[in-house]
Amino acid sequence: MKRIALIAAALFVVLAAAFGGYAFYFRPSFIFGAPQADAVAATTQDAQGDQPKKEGNPQSAQNARHLVEQLGRIQDQIIRGDRAALADQARLLNEIARVVRTFEPEDWKINVNVRTTLLYVLSGGDARVLSPLADDDTASDADKRLANGIMSFAEGRSKTAREVLENVDPRSLDVSLVGPFALARASLYITEDHVRAINLLDEARLAMPHTAIDEAAARREIPLLVGAGDSERAMMLAISYVREFGRSIYAWKMFREFSKAVAKRPELDSASTVDRIAHALDEKDLEASPELFVDLAGEALMQGRLTLTKAAASEVLSIQSASPANRDRARLYLAAAQAPSDAAGNALKALDQIAADRLSEDDNEISEVAGFIAKSVVGAQSIAPRVNSAADGASPKPRPAEAPKEATAMKASAALDEADKILKKADAMISRSAR
Repeated sequence: MKRIALIAAALFVVLAAAFGGYAFYFRPSFIFGAPQADAVAATTQDAQGDQPKKEGNPQSAQNARHLVEQLGRIQDQIIRGDRAALADQARLLNEIARVVRTFEPEDWKINVNVRTTLLYVLSGGDARVLSPLADDDTASDADKRLANGIMSFAEGRSKTAREVLENVDPRSLDVSLVGPFALARASLYITEDHVRAINLLDEARLAMPHTAIDEAAARREIPLLVGAGDSERAMMLAISYVREFGRSIYAWKMFREFSKAVAKRPELDSASTVDRIAHALDEKDLEASPELFVDLAGEALMQGRLTLTKAAASEVLSIQSASPANRDRARLYLAAAQAPSDAAGNALKALDQIAADRLSEDDNEISEVAGFIAKSVVGAQSIAPRVNSAADGASPKPRPAEAPKEATAMKASAALDEADKILKKADAMISRSAR
């Protein structure tokens, strides 16, 4: 019901103007985890630090390193669209955790083992494997703080994690940790400090281009750039994302968040916004683009950006590879955008051709609101001007032009009153359901 109220409100405003003169967002996601401060001491001393007297369990350490490397390759396959790799990822995450739990106390004194475990957790692993290190009184302060920081992040204690990581430069870490660390730290500032988050996401992408880290960082950065008003850079990065990561199983998240951000910017309510993206993609890229454009049309409709809605929906309908479901959604959004206009008749015809059982519950609500508004506009347009019949059979003289305009305005006003009643009813239902 919230969606129907928003759609009705957006179209209601547009209709009134015509007749009168006219959030996965972001809770820190533990996809790649988050590290802790003073990691330099724990991750850059392999070449110069003292080695422990005991070797611990070298076989377990070797297995862990091998599995973490394999995990990275699997995650890169996932962002290329390999859904079967998801099962391999889950298996590896569990297997690495099992191996790391076999580490002996001496294993945690070997820097490469600490680094391998950090990389595992930053890649989405179970942060609890760091408990032995966090609780080890003989471990270095840097290692303990690092382990505790990651665990704080995993548990959602973002404020503590930000304080611990405040002075850590990702580029001071081992090269294998720079990208994952920057990505994790950026997630702590997504809602607090967009500038810092964008800078850290840039570092993550530059450190590990064409990888899962690059994909995850770009997916988060693009909506931030739009929200910050840097639409030029956002569009360039969005186009690059579709080209390289359009088949990622996580691409839908970027499409949805990008669309929401664009729809909130009035200066982007233009067909050129869609044209710029569409013209930069080749035929292969267009296979992934219908989902982006249909999301853009839907979100633009929610915000009353009807020019953008029409352009995005029309683009979907022009792509031969678009799925039947996306075509239906595009037709619906296009019709809804046309409802409060001279094309209301066409909108009604289009709405009648879309079977309700092919739409989601939310889209059926959009169809109902759009149908009501289109019928109201068609009704107002159908008022014929009254004429004076001449007694001598001469051609009738139309009444002054103001008369039909006034009649149309009165009809439109009645339609708006009825729409207002629907909105109030929807709001009341929303209030009751919230209680």
